[in-house]
Amino acid sequence: MDKILLWSLLLIFFGSQASRTLAQKNTEFAVDLYQAICLSHKNNIVFSPLGTTLALGMVQLGAKGKALQQIKRTLKLQETPTGEEFSVLKSFFSAISEKKQEFTFNLANALYLQEGFTVKEQYLHGNKEFFQSAIKLVDFQNAKACAETISTWVESKTDGKIKNMFSGEEFGPLTRLVLVNAIYFKGDWKQQFRKEDTQLMNFTKKDGSAVKIPMMKALLKTKYGYFSESSMKYQVLELPYKDDHFSLIIILPAEEVNIAKVEKLITAQQILKWFSEMQEEEVEIRLPRFKVEQTLDFKEALYSLNITEIFSGGCDLSGITDSSELYVSHVVQKVFFEINEAGSEAATSTGIHTPVIMSLTPNQFIANHPFLFIMKNNPTESILFMGRVTNPDTQNVKRRDLDSL
Repeated sequence: MDKILLWSLLLIFFGSQASRTLAQKNTEFAVDLYQAICLSHKNNIVFSPLGTTLALGMVQLGAKGKALQQIKRTLKLQETPTGEEFSVLKSFFSAISEKKQEFTFNLANALYLQEGFTVKEQYLHGNKEFFQSAIKLVDFQNAKACAETISTWVESKTDGKIKNMFSGEEFGPLTRLVLVNAIYFKGDWKQQFRKEDTQLMNFTKKDGSAVKIPMMKALLKTKYGYFSESSMKYQVLELPYKDDHFSLIIILPAEEVNIAKVEKLITAQQILKWFSEMQEEEVEIRLPRFKVEQTLDFKEALYSLNITEIFSGGCDLSGITDSSELYVSHVVQKVFFEINEAGSEAATSTGIHTPVIMSLTPNQFIANHPFLFIMKNNPTESILFMGRVTNPDTQNVKRRDLDSL
């Protein structure tokens, strides 16, 4: 299908007033999942709501009865005719997964099944048609070899950025089905930061201690908002990538506001309000280089969101296989997400000039304490990544890079 026509169809769908859009549903699910993950993770977080939706969609395609209803309810798809959501997801991921000059979005999505199960032909066809996903038979009892096989496949699909996804300790004689979801995004800022303007500054971590980190600096005209709600003050900043297909949204609480309070405030409606109410303004920005690489098993989080049936023996996955012994053992996602002067990964292009004197700038956005971030696809406003930074990772910054600042 022609790329322009594909985007047009997506925009027509997302603009429909007949029902809540997929973007709205995705945002609601993203917030629910974020809140669930927060319960068991105290520091940095990064995950892909759309990637998780895709993984659950693979199960939904073969689920029936209670298992099917739980997934549809959690993904806010109760009112969507079965099958329609698959077509939309297919179109969306087909569009954003294409390699373009401006960005790369690599998605490694697979369903690994214990040897001995026979997968139905109809499910194989539907899985390939809607999700472009691999279905592979492995022997989980040979845990180490299985871990190496999956990790090597993921590494090859993500330009070598996501490595060692499994160690083998996750698998055992009772492992039946593992959903694997790995995502790598690379893009350049529409307005880049200059490396020579980066300086070492203190970042106050969540526990109150300080650490010196490379802090990028720029004076940019971009979308910005200052909000004061429920006795809380915070700023929201948008940094678009080249070609405006994607943007990074950063939510920065005032220094005296605990980030946990802002997290409790977040709703889908609140996020969409930020998107719509930010205005183009000149902003003095100081933003840390940061890298978050995280592997999450969503089983516990999904359990708290009432997706329980697929994880227990006797669940109805008869759309995948006739065996009554099949159930999901793990839903695992690994994301590599890095922010630096060029964009989401180091590049050699020249950045814009940053004025030395910026004291007259009316808006200052200084992210020297914990903040939240959202990466969205602008044509649809769907959330690709969501997370928080409470401690920027400086362990992997080369010593010579720090010494040069």
